[in-house]
Amino acid sequence: MDLSKYIGLPYQDRGRGPAFDCIGFVRHLYKEELGIELPDFLRTYSSAENSESVASAINERKADWVKVDDPQPLDLLLFNILGLPVHVGLYLNDDDFIHCFQNTNSCIERLSAVTWNRRLLGVYRWKG
Repeated sequence: MDLSKYIGLPYQDRGRGPAFDCIGFVRHLYKEELGIELPDFLRTYSSAENSESVASAINERKADWVKVDDPQPLDLLLFNILGLPVHVGLYLNDDDFIHCFQNTNSCIERLSAVTWNRRLLGVYRWKG
């Protein structure tokens, strides 16, 4: 799976294309790569920078996902930022994930990086 076309896409609060927030980015990859139309969270959070509304939206939709111990490419990663589950990315392999984060273009990063290694709350697979 060649994900190079998804690297460098710009970040935009509540973005759903051609710039994205983390949720919009995950939705875009699922649709383009897996043909799966994930539910949209736009009605349930006011801004990607409003951590409490994002955490609430993510918790509200958590029942659509099952937590897994055997990650597969494009499984969802849920990260804790400032004590709240507010960031998502997609698993690629044992140490890499792809995501779009505030003030950053979409990129591949290492799960073992200091920024992320203690923030991972779990890996989830779409039940759809």
